[in-house]
Amino acid sequence: MFAQCNGYSPVSQDFIWLGEYTDGTHLSEYDFVTQAENSFYAIQRDKLIRFGMVGHGQTFFFESDGIFKLSGRMVELVYSTPDKDYNLTGNVFQSYRDIISYKDAEASGLPNYSPAAAGEKGVMSSTITQFNFGYKAALLIDHVEFHVKAICKIPFNAPVHMALRLVSNTELNGKLQVKVNGLVTQEFSAPLKPDIGGELNWLVQ
Repeated sequence: MFAQCNGYSPVSQDFIWLGEYTDGTHLSEYDFVTQAENSFYAIQRDKLIRFGMVGHGQTFFFESDGIFKLSGRMVELVYSTPDKDYNLTGNVFQSYRDIISYKDAEASGLPNYSPAAAGEKGVMSSTITQFNFGYKAALLIDHVEFHVKAICKIPFNAPVHMALRLVSNTELNGKLQVKVNGLVTQEFSAPLKPDIGGELNWLVQ
């Protein structure tokens, strides 16, 4: 469905989530034909092969092996030590189906503080400022347990970026590498202590 759709939301909301299933069917936040709204909790996670966002003519999603496809960029994550590289994405036998999707919003308006208007809320409105999607995954790679949380953030009037969190059950002295279209574009020093998480933000480029 990500390949077939035109990348535009069927409603006034700028981006909608979309889940694609192994049998070729899909579920979207708003139906592309009827515009009916669907619940995020109705997604059949055990059948997912892709999940992400569409809007403004673009698609942002990840595959069932955890690799992100962000508007034409293939993004992979590797934890590299002097002795070994641990591929945090691209693992077909691991599960990346603990999916995440939420929106950031700002409220604005005129609250009513008049004593004569007790119980009245005034005039308030909310505006979505950022769309977020991604996953949490527990991975076992060569006897090392990793817990990965990868969130792609699509804000208004700012570049797309990713929030990455990594935890290991083993002490490791390595670097987190970000690969784009097969090439390492950036790496971050990321020594890990057992069961202590590290977080960073990466600007998609």
